[in-house]
Amino acid sequence: YVKQQRKTEELLNILYKRSETKILKALKKQESLTKTEIEKIIRGTKASLFWSKNKVQVVDAKLVTKNLILKMINEGLIVEISNSRPKKYKLK
Repeated sequence: YVKQQRKTEELLNILYKRSETKILKALKKQESLTKTEIEKIIRGTKASLFWSKNKVQVVDAKLVTKNLILKMINEGLIVEISNSRPKKYKLK
């Protein structure tokens, strides 16, 4: 019963982790990325729990990107390049 209550939360956590990994891989190859480039990278990312048939997929990348970028900045994984337009992000 408790598993069922936390299913959506866990699915979203897995989705964010997978998206984070994709972004970090891309940032290792490139110096920096813009928000639109990050959206392209994470579009179509899927997540599922092994004990459930439910799945989550990024369809509208704009909704996910904003939260994901803030989360990654707060965790200290990436930093915003201050003087660039459009905003760019790089590895810390």
